[in-house]
Amino acid sequence: MKHKLLYSMVAIIMLSQIFATFKDGQLIARIDQDTSIESLKFEFKSNGFEFDNQLVRKLNIWLIIISPNFYKSTEDALIQLRKLPGVIYAQLDHNLSQRVEPNDPFYPQMWNLNNTGQSGGVADADIDAPEAWDISTGGVTALGEEIVVAVVDGGVSYQHVDLADNIWVNENEIPSNGIDDDENGYVDDIVGWNAYNNNGSVPSSSHGTHVSGTIGAKGDNSDDVTGINWDVKIMCVAGSTSQTSVASIAYGYVLDQKTLWIESGGEFGANVVATNSSFGIDFADCNSGSYPVWNDLYNAMGEVGILSAAATINSNQNVDNIGDVPTGCSSDYMIAVTNTTDDDVKYSGAGYGLETIDLGAPGTHICSTIPGNNVSCSYTGTSMATPHVAGTVGLMHAAATLTWAEGYVESPAIKALELKSMILDNVDILPTLDGVTVSGGRLNLYNAVYAIANAGSNFQSGDVNMDSLINILDVVNIANYIVTGEGFTQEEIELADMDGNGEINVVDIVSVINIILNINGNN
Repeated sequence: MKHKLLYSMVAIIMLSQIFATFKDGQLIARIDQDTSIESLKFEFKSNGFEFDNQLVRKLNIWLIIISPNFYKSTEDALIQLRKLPGVIYAQLDHNLSQRVEPNDPFYPQMWNLNNTGQSGGVADADIDAPEAWDISTGGVTALGEEIVVAVVDGGVSYQHVDLADNIWVNENEIPSNGIDDDENGYVDDIVGWNAYNNNGSVPSSSHGTHVSGTIGAKGDNSDDVTGINWDVKIMCVAGSTSQTSVASIAYGYVLDQKTLWIESGGEFGANVVATNSSFGIDFADCNSGSYPVWNDLYNAMGEVGILSAAATINSNQNVDNIGDVPTGCSSDYMIAVTNTTDDDVKYSGAGYGLETIDLGAPGTHICSTIPGNNVSCSYTGTSMATPHVAGTVGLMHAAATLTWAEGYVESPAIKALELKSMILDNVDILPTLDGVTVSGGRLNLYNAVYAIANAGSNFQSGDVNMDSLINILDVVNIANYIVTGEGFTQEEIELADMDGNGEINVVDIVSVINIILNINGNN
């Protein structure tokens, strides 16, 4: 009993250092509407309090000033204020803080991630990235496995200052020795593959570099922009072309690397969870029998757990009627994406289809990386929308519970489709997409990440005592566990591990506190 009391005291000390801070010398109180403030002033003053100003007229909420040297602390004053007549409730005047947001200089312009109306658009017409980053900023799975997203495009400027740290590197291959060191069938494939020339020399491309930045530009590094994943590995595959043979080589490389990763138990290959591509054939009927390789490619990758995000036609056309390759294809493992604007409407020059196009995502005037260690905020198209979805797949794998991650290893195809459903079931419904896309809405990163962070559990991440509430008790329990290293079941550990890194620490406590503040702020 003595030890438990000591642990609780230590936990409280920890909480006093990390929990919401407040303004000393003042309190906030709601006063009974039927009670005259004048009648209370004398008793309040005799107890060391003065009414300052009315904060909310309708609720009769007041700022209360504490007389200097009257109480040892603001907390002691709060205890007394709650006892006085006419006080419905009283609380500390908490200091507020911004959500987890990166320090990258172009981030304030990235309306697609957090729309404050900064570009003249509609506030909150975004994918709720800051809210999602409270859960995870990317990196590895709950099993500690590296997460890889393959960018199948014209090439990538993989030495770009904001991409270099997040580029996938084949550690089992020795550069430029002309030998297939890892015996994966590809010589000198260090950062990916060049399907045009069938070698490991990946070219640079403005388009592919821009796409890569949206998926995984390094976040919070004071450089340029931030990706949906602050930490992820981008596999560079050059193969963006109208020639099916070249596209087949490109996708085949991705398929081979994931298959090798599975067969070698993670020793070789790469844990590719998504591909991103922005090429195709306009007005082509994928199901006519003339394009069978496309569904075969997507299905084969899907069977090893890879979802493929694909950009639809950049024209206001109904793909259900006019056809498109690949977004008119029927593979369940392909996610077809159209373009939305900062006004939260479908872009006027973007395709749609109730049966073929799954959802919309921001794709108009998107800020991202381009060659030369530069940034452009002018790119527009379904090509810019699609990497938001591919990036979401990557971040969801980082946020997934241990139970879900283990299930993915055992049944990658089933879990890939489950993840796709989480994305489509958790969109923000938009009038311009409802009835003309499968989901009827625009991607919401937070909703998707939240869904997978709670998959396989009846309780929300952070609810470690499993009482269906997230409150101070959960914070105390996590603090106790940090101090003692004892007392949690495996499920409770999963609920407490907010960032999914396999460790329980102060960062997890801060994430729970952010949820508590957000819940209270929305009430």
